[in-house]
Amino acid sequence: MKKAALLALVLSVASAPSFAVEYLTGRVTILESTYMPGAVALQLDAGNATCPAGTWLRWAKSDASNKAAYATLLAALATDSRVNVVINDGDTTCTGQFLHILN
Repeated sequence: MKKAALLALVLSVASAPSFAVEYLTGRVTILESTYMPGAVALQLDAGNATCPAGTWLRWAKSDASNKAAYATLLAALATDSRVNVVINDGDTTCTGQFLHILN
């Protein structure tokens, strides 16, 4: 019985969902609000192989999320703070999934 419980535990841990994401961490250099409230476009001073520095990144979720993201990015631009823009692994559209402003 103990072996069956241990096997069930190992299988449940091994089958947990994984999230393949990439973090782009840098400073906002350009913030484009023309497409608001449908989307926000921005550029960072850093990137990766899929979305190198200077590539237009997008944030396109609900109107409320776009407005909150725009306010966060505008604050980061005004204070020269770094941000994390989290994108799905290999996403060539460079569309953000999560956004963090850093100290």
